[in-house]
Amino acid sequence: MSSIKQMLENNRKWSERIRKESPGYLETLSNAQTPEILWVGCSDSRVGPDQLIGLPMGSVFVHRNVANIFATNDLNCLAVLEYAVDELKVPNIVVCGHYGCGGVHAALEHSGVQPVDLWLDQLRFVYNRHAEELNQLPPTERANRLAELNVESQVHNICRNTIVREAWKRGQEVNVIGVIYDIHDGLLKQLGVEFRSREAWEAHYGESFSV
Repeated sequence: MSSIKQMLENNRKWSERIRKESPGYLETLSNAQTPEILWVGCSDSRVGPDQLIGLPMGSVFVHRNVANIFATNDLNCLAVLEYAVDELKVPNIVVCGHYGCGGVHAALEHSGVQPVDLWLDQLRFVYNRHAEELNQLPPTERANRLAELNVESQVHNICRNTIVREAWKRGQEVNVIGVIYDIHDGLLKQLGVEFRSREAWEAHYGESFSV
């Protein structure tokens, strides 16, 4: 309960500071949001986008879940993507994974019928597709590499979604980018998967790529 009280006190102090330093800022935000980024990230408490990229409130539309998965059959994921692209016209979609991801380790170590295990089956599909490469690596490197491959797979899932493809078709700016966060040094790294059009995406993956 003390942590809740501290949270509310911190919020009060923050509100007072913001209103003093930037009069009218909160009122402007209350009228509309015009984010530049849809952030698809992990629920891990160490990987909050507002802190990582230092952008002000209103700049980032956020969707987070265990292991930063964009599940093409999940209504929550689809609703967030549709609202971000079709309503907010967000020009950049960032998929951010991270090293030391608990979801990645859980996917590697066990499976079961609990909700989190069923959710992580989607990550195990990624592992199975790249098993030959991953099985040659020691445990830590294997987990880190799977985290990277997972980001690439989620970028692919977003690009192949009808919402994004239709936006590209009508000439709307949608840039889908995959990055990985290193919790040890606090730095983001691009993974070489960045697509601004259906043509660029298809040229990169080819018809053989499926997850």
